[in-house]
Amino acid sequence: MIKAVVAIADQVIVQELRSRLDQSEHEVEVVFVAESTQETLSAVIRHRPSLLFVHDQLGPAAAMPMIRELTLRHPGLAVLVVTSNPNVDAYRSAMDADARGVLDYPFGLEEVDHRLSAVIEWGASMSQALAGAQAAETGNGSAGGRVIAVAGAKGGLGTTIIATHLAWDVVRQVKGMRVCLVDLDVEKGDVPSYLDVSHRVSLADLAKISEDLTARAVADTVVVHNSGLHLLLAPTEIRETELITPASVRQIVAQLRRLYQLVIIDTGSAVTATQAAAVESADQTLQVVSADVPALRSARRQVVFWESLGVVSPDNVRVVVNRFQRRSEIQQDTVDLLVLGERSEVLIPDLDRGLERAGNSRTPAEVRNAVWWKSLRRIGQELGVTSRRTVVPAAAAGPNGTQPPAEAGPPAVPVAPAAGLVPGAASPGTANGRPNARANGEAGQVTVENVVLFPFALIVLVLCLQVVLLGLSFVWSGVAADAAARAVSIGADPVAAARDVVPGPMADQVVVDRDGPRVVVRVRTPLLMGDGVTRTVTVDVDHAVVEEPR
Repeated sequence: MIKAVVAIADQVIVQELRSRLDQSEHEVEVVFVAESTQETLSAVIRHRPSLLFVHDQLGPAAAMPMIRELTLRHPGLAVLVVTSNPNVDAYRSAMDADARGVLDYPFGLEEVDHRLSAVIEWGASMSQALAGAQAAETGNGSAGGRVIAVAGAKGGLGTTIIATHLAWDVVRQVKGMRVCLVDLDVEKGDVPSYLDVSHRVSLADLAKISEDLTARAVADTVVVHNSGLHLLLAPTEIRETELITPASVRQIVAQLRRLYQLVIIDTGSAVTATQAAAVESADQTLQVVSADVPALRSARRQVVFWESLGVVSPDNVRVVVNRFQRRSEIQQDTVDLLVLGERSEVLIPDLDRGLERAGNSRTPAEVRNAVWWKSLRRIGQELGVTSRRTVVPAAAAGPNGTQPPAEAGPPAVPVAPAAGLVPGAASPGTANGRPNARANGEAGQVTVENVVLFPFALIVLVLCLQVVLLGLSFVWSGVAADAAARAVSIGADPVAAARDVVPGPMADQVVVDRDGPRVVVRVRTPLLMGDGVTRTVTVDVDHAVVEEPR
């Protein structure tokens, strides 16, 4: 069964084409009918057809440039141009757009069958060629790396710091992994604000030679951070941003994919042609939002723009909420309703000023909040950048072969490379081949805290019991004094009267003394904090005696 998209606005032509396809000996399923060039781009991205019928009068944009762009993006897509005015110019335009053939309207069944046969044969050959090229690359060990585009729904959402720290942490955790961070926010790139680097070459220098791009040219342009992370930075001169075109971005990303195992692109928040090219070239797009209506509305518009440009479908966009607060008016269910992409299960909390020191010092290692790093690593797992299954290797060596200190940076947690990546091996609790003192110290932190806190908890408990015992002694001493005073007033035995009103275990500790017109009752209570639990403290209560007249 051949999946096909029909891009024809005239419904009469659409119905006749459907009728001829139903009568054809080839099985063709029309999965979508587009009535504009924008719908066509989105439909190709969403449905991934192997056959596209395009009317040469399709609007509002010109149909032939759109066909040319689609054939460049999707080499395995066969395009048949439908024309109501067959002439030399129509055939020449279709050939220039790299279409596989032209169908004259009204359609003839034999002509439709003939064109479909040619398209099916070409498609089978193209599929074999693409599969062979991919197998050859895999066999040579040069299979393309993974490309992740990070885009902000609007400015100020922390897009750059998420992209930067994610790339930095992967390099720190997985020894030997080649990671490149690309700053494609060409007008206001801020990656150097979070990593202490300086540069003279930039993305614009590669864009100038994008048609003849080589691995050596990329190596001469990237900046190597002391962590081992490779950086391809935005130009410092605003005039050089004009050199960075969508075509050059596609060429650069394709070259980076061959040279690195992971490429993370900070695309900024503005929907531009260069950003769209990066999103199109990426394997997946991470869209950063915050839990407020303006950001969520911007996120929705951004995906709509991408879809209208035909560069990505919502299924390939993953939405992560940054600076989330549990008491926020907007919770996960509202986010799910407003965004178009799939929401990440990770909700990055609002760390207040937890990232301030790292930004001011331009050192990611200054972020000591484990929640931040745990959130980034879970995002990496969702994107397929890292895996939960394998123990994390050591941190990557710097470009000069030196190893960063084991205690630098966030605490290590298990992270492993995705399929196809080639990490180094290391044992648990190590970093750079040496024992990770910080990790080992934190592993026993809970046990040490319990040992230290237990005596304090025991002392507090003993103090509470002592207060209860003293309180009971005062209460029963007063009761015993009243009983003894009444007994004296009527001529009865005050000791027996006092001991009768107190609890049995305390009765033996009651002593009654007569001091003229007063009676004194003494009750001994255990002193738990003394020299052993047998030591007692005496509670004295005296009471005036009023003798009854005889």
